[in-house]
Amino acid sequence: MLRPLLFVALLCVLVMYYRQGSSSSSVPSRSSSSSSSSPRRKTPPDSPAYQKPFSSSDQTTHANRVVAVGDLHSDLPQTLAVLRLAKVIDNDANWSGGRDTLVQTGDIVDRGPDTIAIYNLFDKLRSQAKEAGGQVVNVYGNHEVMNLGGDLRYVTEEDYASFGGREKRKQAWNVKTGWLGKMIYDNFNITHVQNGHTVFSHGDMEPEWARLGVDTLNHLAREAIWTSNYYAPIFQGSGPIWSRSHAMLEGGEEETCRRVNEVKTALGVNRLISGHTPQYQTGKILSICDGGYMVIDVGISRYYGGHLAVLEILENDDGTQSVYALYPGGKRLV
Repeated sequence: MLRPLLFVALLCVLVMYYRQGSSSSSVPSRSSSSSSSSPRRKTPPDSPAYQKPFSSSDQTTHANRVVAVGDLHSDLPQTLAVLRLAKVIDNDANWSGGRDTLVQTGDIVDRGPDTIAIYNLFDKLRSQAKEAGGQVVNVYGNHEVMNLGGDLRYVTEEDYASFGGREKRKQAWNVKTGWLGKMIYDNFNITHVQNGHTVFSHGDMEPEWARLGVDTLNHLAREAIWTSNYYAPIFQGSGPIWSRSHAMLEGGEEETCRRVNEVKTALGVNRLISGHTPQYQTGKILSICDGGYMVIDVGISRYYGGHLAVLEILENDDGTQSVYALYPGGKRLV
């Protein structure tokens, strides 16, 4: 009896020895890298830093991030919703975009009650973004120019009341003496080129205007506004705050894309981005000419259906850009 018991005891000792050796070999040493010694903490989905992967091509390192939103038309709740979708503001409506660039393509005003609140919001975000190393860019829409020039046909009674009446509203919009007029004049341009790859304007940029160059266009607009020349050619139908020729495919898609390519060549950019022509029937960003032209006015305000969409441009290290549409339901390549 003693011999079998000794054999069993010896077998147990051998099993315990091999188990201990196996478990100890799976524990990393203190000299191991931090990535192997402890798991990385995942970013929660509601964090501004979180970005759901779209595809393997979206896993590269990006030098910069640009987001753009279209017409807002005095609807503060929808404005806050679309800026949160863009991940550039937090729950307290403060800048959370870090070094991102936010471009808004005009028509903040008219058709709703929240004019003051939205312009003040962008003014605050402009300052906060600059402190964080980011940027907020605003371009004139036709409705900004209309209000500066006294064309008030789309102003709501709630809007007038928020200023304290019609006369006080008129005083506020004066570019030389009014608090809002001066804010707009000091911070808005008629067009913007982002790092040489994308041109933003409210309406469509026609080749005839593009050949003048961005600096000339912005100078012409500022001069016309300062001198109250709201009948200047740059503010007329073919100018970059009113034209819809590309969005309406005037002359057909082939002719439209030919003209789009003329603009791209004249300005040395890869794509044109416009607002102005609401895509409220689809609620989606319009993209034609192989992504060379896009319309980002999707009808964000409830007046046009309350659709949310953000254009996102990721500037890659190799000089290319990855372009996406952000919707409440997800992120899509465009």
